[in-house]
Amino acid sequence: MRTKYHPLFLALLLPYTVLSQIQLTQEQVLEDYTILKNVLVKGHPSLYDYTSKTEWDSLFVNFEKEKIKTVRSNNDFYKKVIELTDYVRDGHLIIMRPQLDSIPNLFPIWLKIINKKLYTDTDDFNIPVGSEIISIDEIKGTELRERFLKYVPSDGFNTTKKDRQIEREFGILHFYEFGTKPTYKVEYKTPNNQVITKTIKSQSFESIGKRFSKRNSHFAKNALSKKEPFVRYIDSLNAAVLTLNTFGLNQGKFQSELKEIFKKIKRKRIKQLVIDIRQNDGGYPENSNYTFSYIAKKAFIQPKSQHVITSKLPHKEHSQEIINGYTYKSFFEKYFRNGSKTESEWVIYSPENKGSMVPRKKRFEGQVYVLIGGNTFSAGSTFALNCKNQGITLIGEETGGGYYSQTGGYPVVYTLPNSKIKMMMSFVKAKKHIKDKTVKKGTGVMPDIEIKLTTQDLIELRDRQLIYALKQIKK
Repeated sequence: MRTKYHPLFLALLLPYTVLSQIQLTQEQVLEDYTILKNVLVKGHPSLYDYTSKTEWDSLFVNFEKEKIKTVRSNNDFYKKVIELTDYVRDGHLIIMRPQLDSIPNLFPIWLKIINKKLYTDTDDFNIPVGSEIISIDEIKGTELRERFLKYVPSDGFNTTKKDRQIEREFGILHFYEFGTKPTYKVEYKTPNNQVITKTIKSQSFESIGKRFSKRNSHFAKNALSKKEPFVRYIDSLNAAVLTLNTFGLNQGKFQSELKEIFKKIKRKRIKQLVIDIRQNDGGYPENSNYTFSYIAKKAFIQPKSQHVITSKLPHKEHSQEIINGYTYKSFFEKYFRNGSKTESEWVIYSPENKGSMVPRKKRFEGQVYVLIGGNTFSAGSTFALNCKNQGITLIGEETGGGYYSQTGGYPVVYTLPNSKIKMMMSFVKAKKHIKDKTVKKGTGVMPDIEIKLTTQDLIELRDRQLIYALKQIKK
């Protein structure tokens, strides 16, 4: 099923928006909560996949009898809501905050999470890169990570996506949790084991952002910032490294560019190919499947089936539909009305002879290695799963997108009337075609060769995952 996103869709995903304080009565809180609960219960197709109905009933009762009493503002309500929606275990379910005209100064140090600990990712403020952050304002670094996990949605019980997003948004998440501060007392341990305490001043969002590309973990700086497909050739190895940071580009343009890249790979007679999707945040399934058709060994099918649990959009009066050319009613009528109907859902199955899911006649026939990580999500994770199904070697860490299923089709934005908090929720669940059914439920796609960043890698600017792939090519 092909869908085109409204331009508002991308604007709503901008993470750096902060809360405009609105005082709320208990009646207003209850009204907003009731709308959110109804939308989840009546429309979310994966609500009970990881949290049982009994558990949800208990969570709802606790919210209504206890947590609601502590809510006085939309800031309070936001914190309680994200604690609740974290139990959905859906990386596409996003709770957004209302936007202010300006963003306050934030905690300014860029960090990297390694083995659940925080490490400096630059040498700013005269703190050596790779120093462990023991505490910030006397709160341990490991505790800060635990407290921030709830702010990041993720498929199943995956934490690699959460860690990668916490790294990118640490300053704003610290503000969400503790409010704005003029200074921070930072205790850290240098790579040579000196323990030092230093006071760091908060900085503007703009000045922090300017140092983003200085991160030591920011490998392949010229490729990481590109959205379009990007390839570099290693002539000495007769190899190419193809970087795909997103499948969310215009389908015609993306597929045209990729076609030219593989033509050049063929002309250069490249025998070894590394595909880097570690930063691939997903996008159009058509782009993911089109890319895989260039390396597929045989026909494939993805997803296996798609599911919805409602024929009508709940609380339509508070919704904004962002798929161009459709209302939920017309979308349901076109795709699901004649699908298989069970007691609780409508299901459509992917045709096994779909023409786009066969290897291309001029496919790449050499050796392929694929680099994956926590930022590999949605259609990016599906690409990794296709590789896993056909025995193409995956290198890196667990993907952020789910292995067995994901909920990402037909997103709708809801605005709660009193708090003005927005929620983006998808109404279609895709169950994926998988070969290995022994994988633990709630995980992402696992690498065949697990290689995680170490503190020494960070200090030495060493991309060990890519280095490993190139060593295999040399062999």
